[in-house]
Amino acid sequence: MKIFLYIRGNPGTGKITVARQLQEKLGWRLFWFHDLKNAVFNIVQEHRIPRLMDAITIPVLQHLLEKGENVIYVRPSPDKETIENVRQTVQLYPNYRFYLVQLTATYETILSRVINRDDPSYRIATKETLDKYLNERSVTALDGEHLVITDGLTAADVAKKVEEVLSR
Repeated sequence: MKIFLYIRGNPGTGKITVARQLQEKLGWRLFWFHDLKNAVFNIVQEHRIPRLMDAITIPVLQHLLEKGENVIYVRPSPDKETIENVRQTVQLYPNYRFYLVQLTATYETILSRVINRDDPSYRIATKETLDKYLNERSVTALDGEHLVITDGLTAADVAKKVEEVLSR
């Protein structure tokens, strides 16, 4: 049985760092929508067109699923329809098991991580941009989703918690 792991959460919860830890340890394919940094991505971000993001993402995911690779997919989306589109796509491949994990942290932890981020070019780098993002896009738990709290943990510790979810 192959695994499709969807990791989501607000900025500053460590999604990418944890996914990279898992990728390194497990040797799985990591797909992060931000890897598609091009004109289309910029248009999508500027105009907030979630269905266009799905239209671009789904064929890439289908390609990975057809190759039979274990996949770690990272996307901050709080949008239930986006998550269901990905879940339905994975369900077309009966040899895959779908896991949805939300990384979560307190506001103080998220703010600290955002402000102290090593990459100053990241689009959410100040309290103001974080607050705007959080006000526009609240993340709630979904059915079958596993919540992993990242407060006070290293990325390696969080990756271990995610691995525990995968072993259930």
